[in-house]
Amino acid sequence: MKRNVALYLFTLTFFFGCSTSAPSRFSYPAENSMEVRYLCRLPYLDASAPHQAWSKSSPSWIFLNETKVIVYFKNDRTFVLPRTSEITLPPGKYRCIL
Repeated sequence: MKRNVALYLFTLTFFFGCSTSAPSRFSYPAENSMEVRYLCRLPYLDASAPHQAWSKSSPSWIFLNETKVIVYFKNDRTFVLPRTSEITLPPGKYRCIL
């Protein structure tokens, strides 16, 4: 009985799930939102940051210009890092959503 139920569920999931043209429930985030999340988490990866006063707070905004990235935290602290060629976001202000 369990084998038949498992086979039935597999059949429904595989055959009907692959043939549908409806949008998938399992969609991936856009490249821009993934890059914003990466930049929001980047300060936590830098263990050599002076004093790390921001480490007990969460980031709220990212400010980008042509030369640097500023991560602004909820406790009014900032983390500044140079902008590299890997960052494809246009200059502007982005809300951090972790």
